Amino acid sequence: MKISKKSYYGLRAVLALAQAEKALSIHVLAEIEHLPETYLEKILQSLRKANLVTAQKGVSGGYALSRPAEEINVWEILRELDPPMKTFGTVQKGILPCFQVSHCQTNEVWRVLEKQIEMTLANISIEQLLSHNENAKAQITNSKSNPKS
Repeated sequence: MKISKKSYYGLRAVLALAQAEKALSIHVLAEIEHLPETYLEKILQSLRKANLVTAQKGVSGGYALSRPAEEINVWEILRELDPPMKTFGTVQKGILPCFQVSHCQTNEVWRVLEKQIEMTLANISIEQLLSHNENAKAQITNSKSNPKS
């Protein structure tokens, strides 16, 4: 499974918004995450149409999450930015990976794998990613302050 740059940037943007105390402008968000502003704008528009983020106009406006971080999962973001997110397409007779559909016994393996990936990503909330990041930072800080002899 290959994640596109669009999905990668979108996930980074959502994580940054989840950590922000107020709505962030595209300019500020692009600066924080070192992302191209025009590309980020297109990504945020897609996420807004999917009701994952909200846009507020005005001087103190910007983008914010539309729901709490614990209610948004990774699969929602990836599915919106890269539809359809299928690692295994429908096999047609005479086309690889199977020249004869009846002889391709691996099809079910890929379908099960695809479903497991989807379920795994759907079970990872933005809040969990943020918590994981905080735990990783704490471990790095602890290892620097307590070097092994």
